[in-house]
Formats: sequence, structure tokens, C-alpha cells
Amino acid sequence: MGKFIAVRRRSRAEQLRLEALPYEDRRLRIMQEVPETTRSEALQRIGLQKVEPEERAPDEENKFQRLGYAGVYVVETHDADKAQQAREVLEPEYHIMPDIDMGLPWATQSHVYERRPRRDSYWPEESGVAEARARGITGKGVLVGILDTGCDADHLELRDKEIDFCYVPLKPTPEAVRTVRGFDDTNGHGTHVTSIVAGKNVGVAPGVDLMVASVIESETVKTSLERVIVALDWMLSQFQLDSNADKATILNLSLGFRQDWIEVTQIESVLDGMKLLLSTLVVDFDVLPVVAIGNDGPGTVRAPGYFPECLSVGAVGFDLEPAWFSSSGLSPVTGEPEPDIAGYGVRVLAALERDAQRRSLYAEKSGTSMATPYVTGIAALVAAANPGLQGARLRQHLLDHALRLDGVGERVGAGLARFT
Repeated sequence: MGKFIAVRRRSRAEQLRLEALPYEDRRLRIMQEVPETTRSEALQRIGLQKVEPEERAPDEENKFQRLGYAGVYVVETHDADKAQQAREVLEPEYHIMPDIDMGLPWATQSHVYERRPRRDSYWPEESGVAEARARGITGKGVLVGILDTGCDADHLELRDKEIDFCYVPLKPTPEAVRTVRGFDDTNGHGTHVTSIVAGKNVGVAPGVDLMVASVIESETVKTSLERVIVALDWMLSQFQLDSNADKATILNLSLGFRQDWIEVTQIESVLDGMKLLLSTLVVDFDVLPVVAIGNDGPGTVRAPGYFPECLSVGAVGFDLEPAWFSSSGLSPVTGEPEPDIAGYGVRVLAALERDAQRRSLYAEKSGTSMATPYVTGIAALVAAANPGLQGARLRQHLLDHALRLDGVGERVGAGLARFT
């Protein structure tokens, strides 16, 4: 059965000439413009059944989903004629791209603790976290979205927080996408990531508001672009709420893909489609995507981190030396060196999972997956201390105020992300 993804070519902010509006007004206007039926009706006329969010997905093999907040259609059909007709309905306003595999860069685990090790501080002085705490800045009023394996909402580090949580399964039909209390797959990756951002004791920015989507299977650490888009659409839908309209918003992504995973004939289409998706996040909603650059070492970088709309993150140890596994190299899109910035990513202590006795376990993990939520947390502290600073301007602030690391070349970008 064939499946393709159609991505809106023009941002709604550009189409509606909203760029000059304050971001909270722009978000509300775009929310009002999401309803659209013309193309959906045309797709139904050619014999595709629309998968409605409030209904069970049809058994029909010829179907489509409209993910209006993300500006995407997902079309699935075994019929070549219907597929071609669907393309004609959607083009040229939409860019057609294939669904692709995405995955986590592998993180290594060095130690597990049955209780939290007591330390004077979990983050070094140069991070600025202690300074933020002294000023009463915890990230309050900032919205952080995390796409990962999920999170254990009942771990000691997270149980006091209200976490908006969504599970997106392997086949993301509407009745299977569930908003439930947060859980994690078996390796605890998402719990570790979430607690680095917002853990009660170990988190960089424990005051942030959290939206967490489980989109990755722990056994393979793989997912699909379709699952990621479904999760993004769910997150963007939360801007309908008045309480979220004016919040600085940061998206934490450890997942991505390498070009050698994709057929050569599809690479250009995939890169063009990814840029359009990121444009929706950045231009329409002023979201800052903070993305792991990968654990493949020097010479290899992963998308979407190397797109200019993202803040790509490499890993350093607490000695500020680049981690051996941290990816670096030139972006295939811009030709510029990656990563943009660095975070602590070697033997980072954070929450893991709960055992059979319901004890909250902790672990030290290493990877750009750990460096990325550290940078996300720093970005949240900066945004909380500077109301109105978000999106591209927040990205530039982090680059301008990073701690320069001499003698390590381009493997750390602008340097260590820090709160100043």
C-alpha cells in the first residue's frame, strides 16, 4: 500500500500577511484559519475516506488524514489512479514527500542508582543554573514540548507536575492516539530527557509547562515521520488555549535521520518537505526546535538538526571537552558547520524509571540526547527571564551568550549553552 505526506508550501503567516503581528496574535489568527474543507471534499470525491479524529479509523484501504495545525495531509491508498488523483488535488499548494523512518541516536548508560545521589549542585557553575535559581527563575510560563519514548509521570522527579501527554502508536489512527497519564517505554530514555529539562531536583528548568508525546519504540528506537507529524499537530493544537497563546515555546527533539537511510531519488523531496514543516513551527508559531545533531562522531550529522530553523546540539563532558561520539560536520542544506551549540551530554544524572517496588531509579546516561534537553532547559530559563523573547530571537540570544570553548574547533559550535 502506498503512503505519502503532503506538506503546505507557504506558511499561513506569509499567506495571510501576519508576520508583523505579535506572536500571540499571530497564533490566534492562524488557529482561526485551520478549518478547511475544500481539498478534503475533493479527496473524498475521488474515493478516499477521511479519517476523522472523533471516529474509529475505517478499515478502508483508501483513506487520508488532515493534520490541519501542522499543515499536512497523509494519504494512504493501494490504488495508483487514486494516488495520482490525490496528488493532483493537493499540488501545487502542497509539497509531496514520502513517509520515512526516523530514530533516536543511541545513548549509553553507565550507572543506575536506587535513590538519587545527593549533590550540592547537579549543574556546574558555568551553566548559570545556580544564578537563575538565585533570581527565582525556573522556567515558569514557558511551554516545552518533548517528542521521545514518553515519560514516567509518577517518577519522583516528575510526579508533582501536570504533564500533557499523548501516545502516538505505530499506526497512528485517531482512535489509537491517546491522551493519558504519562508512561515510558522500557528503556527510560524519554523519562531521562524529560527530567533533565524539568525534574524537581535534577532538572535545569523545573518550572516549565510540559507537553510530552511518546512516538518512539524502545526496542528499535525507531519511529516514522507520520508519527512525528501527528505528535506535532497535537502539540500545535494546544495554542487554541488562551493560556498558551502568549507562552514562549520550545520543542525538544532527540530524534532524526541520516541521509544514507533514504533512497537517493527521494532525498531532495525529503529535505524540501522537512524545511516546510520546520517553517510551520518557526514562522507560524514562533516555536524554537532544539535538536540533537547525533552520536555518529565527526563527519556525520543528522536531520532535522542541520536545518537553519533548528538549534542543533552537540555534547561535551563536564570537563567541557567534546564527547567522542558527538556528531559534527557541514550541513547538507546550508554548507555551514554543525552543531550550533553544545550542552552537557556525558554521564548526565537524571531520572530513569521505577522498579517493581515502585522505587524511583536514576541513571547516568551519555549522548546528544542528554545534551539537547540541557540546552532546552537553558533556553526555557532565558525565555522566562526575558518575556517576549522566543523563536528565532531566542535562538540567536543563546548563540550570542554561549560560553566560548577555545581549542576544540567547530565540534561545539558557539560553545556551551548557559543562562546569563
